[in-house]
Amino acid sequence: MTSTRHLDWPACYNVRDLGGLPTADGRETRWRAVVRSDIPSRLTHEGRQALISYGVRTLVDLREPDQTREKPSIFMTRTGSVDEPTYLNRPLESRLPRASALINKARDRADVYGIILDHYPALIARAVRTIANAKGGVLIHCEGGKDRTGIISALLLGLAGVPDEVICVDYGESQERLWPLWEQIVEQAGGEESVDFWLKPTATADMMQRTLDHLKERYSGVRDYLLHAGSTPEELGRMRARMLRE
Repeated sequence: MTSTRHLDWPACYNVRDLGGLPTADGRETRWRAVVRSDIPSRLTHEGRQALISYGVRTLVDLREPDQTREKPSIFMTRTGSVDEPTYLNRPLESRLPRASALINKARDRADVYGIILDHYPALIARAVRTIANAKGGVLIHCEGGKDRTGIISALLLGLAGVPDEVICVDYGESQERLWPLWEQIVEQAGGEESVDFWLKPTATADMMQRTLDHLKERYSGVRDYLLHAGSTPEELGRMRARMLRE
């Protein structure tokens, strides 16, 4: 899937279209509807033009506000260009003390994803609502494009009816795409022991499968989770319509 869905936008590492994936009922996800990526502020001028040419008209940044101030995303400040995408910040976390304490004790990414899903349902529903209502193609991103972006991507694909195993393969592509960046970070730091463990892009299929299992066991699946989180049936219908080819 990497060869067909990966988008070579200089100089991002982890950009791919969520289109072209099969659903359980024999349909296929729509191309150019939703793109997932690492932070696009790395993009060169050529990369920015590639993003616009691809039809992206809305950027949804899933990071917390202090992170956006420290490392701004592109298009946070509009220049007035008619083709320039609209920038929206829709963080998935708000640093609730209870959630933060649990995350600090988490064993791996799958544990963290479950904590985020359980403690921030309203924020997750708001992000999904924003994507459903957005104009044009949507780019969703966080920092590496694997964790917060991975959660939202899995929810969108699950809502569209993409099988678990396909969602897990998509998630696992982030490890391959981000590994060269990880190696650069380690080299610059003088060794892996000097780098935050959570920066290592360990994004394996089993971690996403555990996350999907969590949604099934606790909420009866993606759709019921999103309804529990505050999404309306009409919003979920719009989201499915965006994700699926006619």
